[in-house]
Amino acid sequence: MTLANGNVKAALGYLEKNYGQFKDTLVELSKIPGVSADGYPPEALKRSADATAKALRDAGVENVQVLEIPGVHPYIYGDWLHAPGAPTILLYGHHDVQPEGRHDKWLSPPFEPTERGGRLYGRGTADDKAGVMAHVAAVASYLKSSGKVPCNVKFVIEGEEEIGSGNLGTFLQKYKGMLAADFIVLSDTANFDTGVPALTYQLRGICQVDVEVQALDHPIHSGMWGGPVPDPVQILCKLIAGLTKDDGSLDIPGLYKMVAKPSKKQAARLRALAFDEAKFKKEASMMKGMTLAGEKGHTVYEKLWTRPSLTVIALEARQFQGSSNQIIDAARARLSLRTVPNIDGNKAASLLKTRLETKPPYGAKVTVKTSRKAVTPWWTTDPEGPAFEAGRRALKAGFGKDTAMIGAGGSIGFVGPFATMLGGAPCLLMGVEDPKCNAHSENESLHLGDWIKCMKSAIYLYDELSRVSPKKKR
Repeated sequence: MTLANGNVKAALGYLEKNYGQFKDTLVELSKIPGVSADGYPPEALKRSADATAKALRDAGVENVQVLEIPGVHPYIYGDWLHAPGAPTILLYGHHDVQPEGRHDKWLSPPFEPTERGGRLYGRGTADDKAGVMAHVAAVASYLKSSGKVPCNVKFVIEGEEEIGSGNLGTFLQKYKGMLAADFIVLSDTANFDTGVPALTYQLRGICQVDVEVQALDHPIHSGMWGGPVPDPVQILCKLIAGLTKDDGSLDIPGLYKMVAKPSKKQAARLRALAFDEAKFKKEASMMKGMTLAGEKGHTVYEKLWTRPSLTVIALEARQFQGSSNQIIDAARARLSLRTVPNIDGNKAASLLKTRLETKPPYGAKVTVKTSRKAVTPWWTTDPEGPAFEAGRRALKAGFGKDTAMIGAGGSIGFVGPFATMLGGAPCLLMGVEDPKCNAHSENESLHLGDWIKCMKSAIYLYDELSRVSPKKKR
């Protein structure tokens, strides 16, 4: 059981009195369209970085810097290192956001944060500006109430997480010396349910391939030529559909030889989690009457966290506007393959390339492009030991409910490299998202009640970790 000492109580009191101020800061940050994807203005990301740095300075964080490397979206660093003898926590988040998506699907403009029914709607409100602000608010609540944090803290806030952290290696090489820490706390994962906290101990990886099918050297009249002349759009669709077998498994020879079998402990953790299929379908926004997909013989949580999956994230042929009765010359798609322990992402992309290019229908020209920058590795850890026990206690104190131990189907490139750099420092992955938050989609939102609980949990966490002896670095 977590017992709040005087400084913890003072910090909690300050948080409660100044919650409105922290929410106002979150709203201002979420107004900045800091999209890191290609084709969006980098100036917005610079504004996002500067505004985030200001929030750190206002909180009392010291040595705040916007770290810029040529060709890389800006990072932010800050620290407070006045707890001699106490461990150091590296707090990670990101300030870049996903593209806004389809404007007509938003109930309110994506970069005009709007509160409705206890939720704050807007791009980046949940992923990940609220995660960043949860720790900014927790540190501020300590410094503004008692003048000190129970442990030393360092902030690293990334500007390219949403595009796979492709320049993370360059960043680490340049700034490794200033990032030493005993624990890593990451704010970019989800809770098990609204009001139910979670620690994430496994992340899927990702690799991405672009496939183009070309059948003609220019478009031709579909009436004059349709029938005997193959349609590249249909060929592409057939290739993609053929990647999934009737039993839901992926038809990529050699892929499953690399898939690790979950340990007995992990299997037990998965079995301990409650599952409501109707609720799951509703939260996933599935249409009425649809059934779940994926490999037969595996539970939903196994499919989400321990099995590979394939998604078509882009498809290009001919737009409706301007279309005519033609067989077009070529069609393209971007495929996203989620990887799991022990799949090598580059090898998986190579296997997928071979599968798509081998004996294409009608002898069409199939070109598959892969890139190492489009590969993010999976990550896993054993969530046992004092640091994880401290995390569970802190989350229970903040939420009033036991902490679920979960995996995540998404990818975060930061975790593995930083954990390795810090000699295997324990990584506590906690966040502010709930199943209804619509991260990466239209109408992304933050549950404000859970956000307050996350901020309280962070206050408890710093106190809990201050009493944990750091693991010796290898």
